[in-house]
Amino acid sequence: MKKNDFITLSYALGLAVVLWVATTSVTTHPLVLAMTLVIGAVFTLGMLELRRYRKETLELAGHLGSGLVSNTDPEQWLMGLPDEVQMAVRHQIEGIRVPFALPAFTPYGVGLLVMLGMLGTFLGMVVTLNGAVFALEGSNSVQGMRAAFSEPVRGLGLAFGTSVAGVATSAMLGLMSSLSRRERALCALQLDGLIGQQLRPFSLAHQRQETLRAERPKVQLESRSEEHMS
Repeated sequence: MKKNDFITLSYALGLAVVLWVATTSVTTHPLVLAMTLVIGAVFTLGMLELRRYRKETLELAGHLGSGLVSNTDPEQWLMGLPDEVQMAVRHQIEGIRVPFALPAFTPYGVGLLVMLGMLGTFLGMVVTLNGAVFALEGSNSVQGMRAAFSEPVRGLGLAFGTSVAGVATSAMLGLMSSLSRRERALCALQLDGLIGQQLRPFSLAHQRQETLRAERPKVQLESRSEEHMS
């Protein structure tokens, strides 16, 4: 299975859990439904950010794979890079170790999804238990008490569905984030190899070495001239 297919499958699994929890609570527990929809929205926002991040990575990989043709202006080659990574690549070519930018929302979203799931469960428990108290206060017979407990207990089970949705989507988003970062790390290794070969003449360290190498004969000539005059 290709990595792109695996990421798509992860998103589909997370979304399927959200839809399953939302479907089971659509008519019986509006609060659970609302929290589940919020979880689905956060999960989708994280996926969209990773999608943009992976698009930049694929463009960067394609540009690095083409390499630098001998008659290509390095500045023109840099301008062909995605804007989001262009400055980082420029600094790395110059010998300044600047890491690529990472997704900003996704790491926060992984933890947020779990917290939203727990929050939805706690709110559902509060509403369900309050309903059970009111039902018990209005019932005097054993049969009435059993009937009063059945609905709150069913609602309590639905309330835990938000935790299931939160944990599932958090796990899938974290997995997709790890795969996306690994793709970017492979691009960084490819860039390092290119800097050590085709892009080496454009690094500041190489230019300094060439400058010193060019000035060395002049220094030696001046030194010999001084010795001869003395």
